[in-house]
Formats: sequence, C-alpha cells, structure tokens
Amino acid sequence: MNKSFILIFFVITILIFSNCSKRQEKICLSHTTAKVTNVSGPNNVLVNQETDLTVEYYLDNGCGKFEGLESTSNDYNIKISLIAKYEGCVCTDILLGGQIVYKFKPLKTGVYYLNFLQPDKTYLSDTITVN
Repeated sequence: MNKSFILIFFVITILIFSNCSKRQEKICLSHTTAKVTNVSGPNNVLVNQETDLTVEYYLDNGCGKFEGLESTSNDYNIKISLIAKYEGCVCTDILLGGQIVYKFKPLKTGVYYLNFLQPDKTYLSDTITVN
C-alpha cells in the first residue's frame, strides 16, 4: 500500500506541475491591420493596363512584419487591407516602416476608389480614373 501511495503522489505531482506550466505559457501572436501612410502612382490609367501603386505603411513595434494583402471589390470601390503579423511577447518599442507594390488592373473605364483600411477602421482613399 505504501508503494501505491508513493506512485499516486508522484503522478499527481507531475500532473499539477504540467498544468501550471501550460497555464504560464503565453502565445504572443496576433494579426492586425497595418497603418497605411501614403499611396503613390498614376491617377490616370488605361483599361486592362496593369499599374503598380507603391503603398507605404508602418508597423507598431519590432515584433511586426508584413503578412499579406486582402482586397474586396464592389464594382468601382475596392477595399484593401494590409495584414501585419506580430509574433513575440517582448518587442522593441519602435515603428517599422515599409512599402509594398499593389498591382491594379481595371477591367472597365470609370473612376475607381481604392480604400486602404486603417487600424482604427477608417480608410485612406486614393482615386484612379480609367480611360
């Protein structure tokens, strides 16, 4: 009986410490929208002509990196999000600037509104006329 008591005590002790270590683990990973500061490129383009727009952005701290673009189109209104990935629990307190190229290829003539989502849910907008 003494051996079984020691075995049970040992198993319970291991379970308690393994649960404590699991609760203490922090997963420091998040995805958010990067702050777009400027969009540059031509304001007039031809239909079916691919145009490069340079999009400047910044990230909130040293743990951030550019992850990708998401866009949705509703006819002439295009909503674009620059997705930032923040990985790490202890990050340097600096703003990281960067730029990417957004390829725009209109399929019909008209005025297009490119709306870049900001972290505060507002938009930085750019207008392109397509002839």
